[in-house]
Amino acid sequence: MEDLYKINRTLETAIKMEAEGKLEEAIKNYKEAYIHMVELARESKGAERKKRAEQAEQILKTYKRLENSDAGEDRLEKGKKILESLNIEPPEIPKITFDDVAGLNDVKNEILSKIIYPMRYKELSQEYNIEFGGGMLLFGPPGTGKTFIVKAIANEVKANFINVNPSSLYSQWFGQFEKNISQLFRAAYLLSPSIIFFDEIDTLVPKRSGTESDAAKRGVSQLLTEVGGLTSEKDKNIFIIAATNNPWAIDEAILRPGRFDVKIYVPPPDFDARVKLFQLKLSKIKPLGNIDYEELAKLTERYSGADIEFICKKAVQNVFMEVIKTGNKIPVTTDDIISVIYQIKPSIDERMLEKYREYMAQ
Repeated sequence: MEDLYKINRTLETAIKMEAEGKLEEAIKNYKEAYIHMVELARESKGAERKKRAEQAEQILKTYKRLENSDAGEDRLEKGKKILESLNIEPPEIPKITFDDVAGLNDVKNEILSKIIYPMRYKELSQEYNIEFGGGMLLFGPPGTGKTFIVKAIANEVKANFINVNPSSLYSQWFGQFEKNISQLFRAAYLLSPSIIFFDEIDTLVPKRSGTESDAAKRGVSQLLTEVGGLTSEKDKNIFIIAATNNPWAIDEAILRPGRFDVKIYVPPPDFDARVKLFQLKLSKIKPLGNIDYEELAKLTERYSGADIEFICKKAVQNVFMEVIKTGNKIPVTTDDIISVIYQIKPSIDERMLEKYREYMAQ
């Protein structure tokens, strides 16, 4: 009865906010009431369960009616303004494609089957009861291209890419952190189809048992509510993707089924991927010698994509400075790049990789 009382109070607030024209607050409260009514229906039995399910359906219809009142350019502009108020950079459909992602074929295939094809072939996926929605977690060593992959996903499904820095949402003021998270999801709906990307999500939703911050604990709860709302509404063209180098630091509740259902390990680039990375990073250099890409790949095992990008930039910069000093235009050679490789240690070591293997074996 206490749960029902809280739901009714939330509905009263929603109705009041709607009457006052405060639609965003009304939508937030209708959504919260709906989620809790669904949970109450699941816990009930017999006629009571049916009654609660019907009430949840009525709340959902009201909630959707308000959300669908936004249309056209006004809808997009509202979404952009919300992101601007949160200090989140404007959304975009990235130009990066899967062809630009070096290697990682297993990762690509998993993403194609679980996200891209279900979104691209929506009617066909419905026939086969293939669902998309909820969230996906990419984890692995730093510098392996997790953000790059998400941008390619957004391009493939032509979705607005919303890049969220957790610090832009965090606030110690009571209730503000949760409100910021709710506003973010509101903007994602207005800008749909959209992908919300949380980089370093472990800083946004750390294990609640390991933090004394009440704000952090409330933030985890609010994010769980928002993700749960998306999961229960399959018609939303919104997908949540998070990335982390420290998956073991994330609150366990966010990783349960129905939240971040898809978890994908992004490993360091293998031999073929390193070959392609060197080719891509040097492709725009005009004075380029006959580069032995396979030799470079052999020398860079356990080097991340970010390491290889730095190596190429450093080698080209060294040659450029030599040209400035001597006045003689010379090409970038394999030896120029190898000399830089010998100066830089890989950012990924065997102990780090073993830690990821232990995490995946749990």
